[in-house]
Amino acid sequence: MLKVRNGSAVNDKGKLNMPAGEKRKLDMGVDIDRLTAYSALLRIETAGAYSNVVLNGKIAKFDPGHISFVRELVYGVVKNKFYLDYIISQLVKGDASILEPKVLVTLRLGLYQLIFMNSVPDYAAVNETVGIAKGKTGKEAGLINRLLRTFIRKRNELSFPENIRKRGKRLVNMYSVNASVVELWKEQFGYDKTEEILKNSNLTPPLTLRVNEMKISKHELKKALESQGFAVDEPGNDLPVLNVKGRNVLDTYEYGRGFFSVQDAASVIAVKALCPSENDNIVDVCAAPGGKSFCAAEMMRGTGKIFAFDFYSKKVLNMEKECERLGLKNVETAQRDAVCPDSGLFGRMDKVICDVPCTGLGVFRRKPEIKYKPVVGSGRELAQKQYEILEKSSLYLRNGGKIMYSTCTINEIENRDVVRKFLRNNGNFTLDEEVQLLPHFDHDGFFYCILTKHFV
Repeated sequence: MLKVRNGSAVNDKGKLNMPAGEKRKLDMGVDIDRLTAYSALLRIETAGAYSNVVLNGKIAKFDPGHISFVRELVYGVVKNKFYLDYIISQLVKGDASILEPKVLVTLRLGLYQLIFMNSVPDYAAVNETVGIAKGKTGKEAGLINRLLRTFIRKRNELSFPENIRKRGKRLVNMYSVNASVVELWKEQFGYDKTEEILKNSNLTPPLTLRVNEMKISKHELKKALESQGFAVDEPGNDLPVLNVKGRNVLDTYEYGRGFFSVQDAASVIAVKALCPSENDNIVDVCAAPGGKSFCAAEMMRGTGKIFAFDFYSKKVLNMEKECERLGLKNVETAQRDAVCPDSGLFGRMDKVICDVPCTGLGVFRRKPEIKYKPVVGSGRELAQKQYEILEKSSLYLRNGGKIMYSTCTINEIENRDVVRKFLRNNGNFTLDEEVQLLPHFDHDGFFYCILTKHFV
């Protein structure tokens, strides 16, 4: 029987399933799958790099035989770093941070397999991990071997994060998250809701596709992808989205023809709430990578005009390429700072999309590195910037127009408090809708509200 531990499917022994089959090995006898994972994890640990970027590069370099296994190792270790370090600290009888990064990363890799992964025998987890250690840590390989075998021998005597009595400390270590996040959410939501959010934030997210209904229907795309061996689930809603399982969906004919894009359902929900209509004029002030702009453009059936602005020229260029792939003629991109709006568009827009930079506390499951960053000042300094962007963006609206303010965070200081301040200072605006989406299997954590400008 399968159950969930820290957001991952595990069997009754508490281990995750792994693809069957022999592991590819280098000439030196080292498991290339685990070597790829180790190399990625060391880079993430020492350079503070994003796991998805590093992992894709390492996969291209090493060409491992079981990419899904490699991804599970990397993301599993990153998501459960504090959990694993809590165990390591007991094995070394001190703080895990005293260990050299190479040693610490190797131990995490081995322990993750021993604690969480199904069908990896203990001897294989130890031997293959130690094999990597011999080539990468030298004389420390003996220490790693001894500590991993000590864990196997004494696992029933060790304390696990689930057993920590102090609730705050338990949540930090069990769900591997910075203590400032737990403290912030405890103050805003209480411990019970905080744990629920953390549990859902550790779930493995689905690959969600936004269907370009200007080119194909959901049913037609579902049928086309299923015919190629993809498992496709249609969520029980009226959104133009599908959840897909399978490798290389971005290599399909359908993607090349612009039939779909990858976009989390939460942001699609927010765009739909704004009600983009045919022939609307819309500006998206922080548009890159462009998902909300393109979603709105598709809902407008290619009519009207969307101005998609972003501060970075490279991101603007990428949006232009994406417009071409999707066949969108009603999107105009430009480089622009959100706090320096285009005065030539003041008072002319029917709708404004104001998706501001934020702490990202709603997307842990996609960007697990964010979990370990402290929330400085509870996000108040960032909230000042967010308010400034919202204030400047409102100048684009005509009377009767609507603005969507949104973030991918779960923090009232960046969300509700910013909106309340704006309403206090702008009496000609009213709040139509305000929604805080918490992490769920079908979508990330996300906040949005819809504000209407009235005649003065």
